[in-house]
Amino acid sequence: MTDEIDRKIIEKELTNYYFLNNINLNDSKSTFINSKPFKHIFLENLWNDLFLTQVSDEVANFNDWEGEKKFFGSQYKRYQSKWEKLPPQTYKLINFLNSPFFLKMLSFITNEKHLIPDPYLTGGGIHSTKENGFLKLHADFNWHKEMEVYRRINVLIYLNKNWNKDFGGQIELGIKKNNGSFEIFKSALPIFNRTLIFITDDHSFHGQPNPVKNTNNRSRDSIATYYYQSKKPKNSSNEKRTGTNYINKFGKTEKGKLKDRIKLKIKNWVKF
Repeated sequence: MTDEIDRKIIEKELTNYYFLNNINLNDSKSTFINSKPFKHIFLENLWNDLFLTQVSDEVANFNDWEGEKKFFGSQYKRYQSKWEKLPPQTYKLINFLNSPFFLKMLSFITNEKHLIPDPYLTGGGIHSTKENGFLKLHADFNWHKEMEVYRRINVLIYLNKNWNKDFGGQIELGIKKNNGSFEIFKSALPIFNRTLIFITDDHSFHGQPNPVKNTNNRSRDSIATYYYQSKKPKNSSNEKRTGTNYINKFGKTEKGKLKDRIKLKIKNWVKF
């Protein structure tokens, strides 16, 4: 009965946000909870096209990047997580993704309670991957040192109009099986107005190992926000990891060259 009351409240509040399209909450919840091998959902056209087009145009023309990843785990991936640097419509979207209402809706769909947004946007914000850029398959850090909370949910919103398979850059989801083998069970293009929500733990491997290519200098753009819980979730190790666990297409851990590992370790140490 509580779910039904929550659903009605959320649906009523939805009408207050012009940039959100209607969503079948019960169907979305069922799809997410029953998805395997780990919980996830791709939501198509969740956002008002005009609003998200404005965000897409802002990101495509954005130049004030916080940094660009250039190491064994990722190449040519630019990012910006500073609130004061975000362009106006992008700021509005990310601010909404951290709002009480969106947390309420996200909690309903995922059935994950007591979700906490990240005001630091650690690892999130705007992501933009250039030609030949990639992000190897990985399991995310599970511990937010600044807030002392456990990572639980990822939300990724793709901004790329007219993106086809020849451009590469697919988002891939994979998992290690009990027999030790590794399987990519989902591969999807990062097309405009596609939103991916998924559980993140020590077993939810994901990434963009297929490089961006043949785009005539277009970038693969997305918005990323992450959500946390104060209690340790299931399937998260007792080790509080602030670093990312990268693997290759066979599910084997990748560490890169020694000099790259040292640079990454220093970078993570300085960051936290």
